[in-house]
Amino acid sequence: MEGRTSRFPRILSGVQVYNLFMSLPFTSSTGTAASALTGSRRFSVYALFAVAMALTLVGIGAGVTFAQPIIDSGWALLLILFQFALVLTARMWSRTSPLNYFMFGLFPLFSGLTITPFLISVLTGYANGGTILLNAAIATVLLSGSAAVLARMGIDSLGSIGGILFNAVIGLVILGILQLIFPSLRGGPFEVIVSGAGILTFSLFLAYDLRRLGQMHAAGESPVLLALSLYLDAFNLFLSVVRFMVAIGGRRR
Repeated sequence: MEGRTSRFPRILSGVQVYNLFMSLPFTSSTGTAASALTGSRRFSVYALFAVAMALTLVGIGAGVTFAQPIIDSGWALLLILFQFALVLTARMWSRTSPLNYFMFGLFPLFSGLTITPFLISVLTGYANGGTILLNAAIATVLLSGSAAVLARMGIDSLGSIGGILFNAVIGLVILGILQLIFPSLRGGPFEVIVSGAGILTFSLFLAYDLRRLGQMHAAGESPVLLALSLYLDAFNLFLSVVRFMVAIGGRRR
């Protein structure tokens, strides 16, 4: 138990940096257009996003049984590298059916597997770990709903903050790397600031992507690519919320 607990900050920081890197290819603008997505294409994006969340839960369920053997055997690194390859090549495979749906399904499934050690570390490393994860999930849903309302309201400034948010993600990646290098930065006020900045950044990014989704041309981006972008926004938002809650209220065992 003590060994797992002592490794928790490094596991948490590493997972966050990894997912921040994964989100970078999708945080720049994919272009704007004059007309909105058709209803069917918009539904496709939301349906794929829901499928991705469900597959993440499946991956977590499998990870409870298989994550530790995968880590011990070294296959975890291969899974992470494969996810990087999926993201970096997404614009190539996202328009080729049915390959795009197959590749899209693999990403959240493997995300669930790779995040399982982090979730286990929260549960075993903190007396209130289960409460933190439950509250983080609820908070993420509420923040996502707020982002959807903000996008629905049509706030004009959302269309001009894409570059600012992209730079913010780069800043979070740099801070996350510093936390990996310097253990003293993994807790205390610095962790509260970094995780709080992550919550703000990805809440706004989710609103930005939802707003942009409503302005995309029907012949524009692939629904698969748009759904993957929304998924990474929500996933990083959840991780930031967990980090924030751990920093302000985690009780070590």
